[in-house]
Amino acid sequence: MLNQETDLVPMLLPMKMMKRWFVMFVLALLGWWGLTTGMSAQGTSLQLESRVDRVESELSRVQSRLNQLEARNNMPSPASRPSDGPNRLNEPSLEAQFDNLATLAIELRQDVRALQTQVAELEAARGGGDR
Repeated sequence: MLNQETDLVPMLLPMKMMKRWFVMFVLALLGWWGLTTGMSAQGTSLQLESRVDRVESELSRVQSRLNQLEARNNMPSPASRPSDGPNRLNEPSLEAQFDNLATLAIELRQDVRALQTQVAELEAARGGGDR
C-alpha cells in the first residue's frame, strides 16, 4: 500500500501542473475576451459618433438650403419685376420675341412654297418623260 501512495505522488504533480495551466489559459482567454469586447465597444462608439457627425452636417446643409429657399421666396416674383432689371438685359422683351416668331413663321411659309414649286416642277419633268 505504501508503494501505491508513492506511485500516486508523481501522478498528482503533473495533474496540479495541468490544472494550473488550464486556469492560466482560462484567465488569459477571459482577459483577451474582455479586451476585444472593450475594443469593439470603443469601435462601436466611434462609429456612432461618426454617424452623429454625419447627421449633424446633413442637418446643417438642409437648414442652409431652407434658408436659401426662404430668401428666394421673399424676393418679388418675375412677373412683378421690371423687365429692364439687370438679369433681363440680354433677354428680348415679349413683343420682340413675338416679332421674331412671326418672322420665322413667314420665312418657313416661303421655304415651304419654294419646295412645293420644286416638287411640282420635278413631277412635271418626270411625268412628261415617262409618258
